[in-house]
Amino acid sequence: MNDSIKMAKLNNQMKNPVVALALGFFIPGAAQMYAGSVLWGVINLVIIVVCAITVIASPVSFVLWLVSMFMGYKGTKKFNDNLLSAAEASN
Repeated sequence: MNDSIKMAKLNNQMKNPVVALALGFFIPGAAQMYAGSVLWGVINLVIIVVCAITVIASPVSFVLWLVSMFMGYKGTKKFNDNLLSAAEASN
């Protein structure tokens, strides 16, 4: 197969970290779900919503929301790195 075709397929499979941040900003845990950690994304969504509902734990919810966005961003970067290393190993 042609190298340009391989690169096009590889770029199509890669995930955008900025999209992960945007998803995580609007829906807590969505960044982790986008990065491939669906279970952790759902767990974060439930924990953040429960903490946000309780008035006392709302600052904790804000911190968890920021951590969730960061972990989704890092997870997307790790997904892309694993994808690139797998592509290099196959060559």
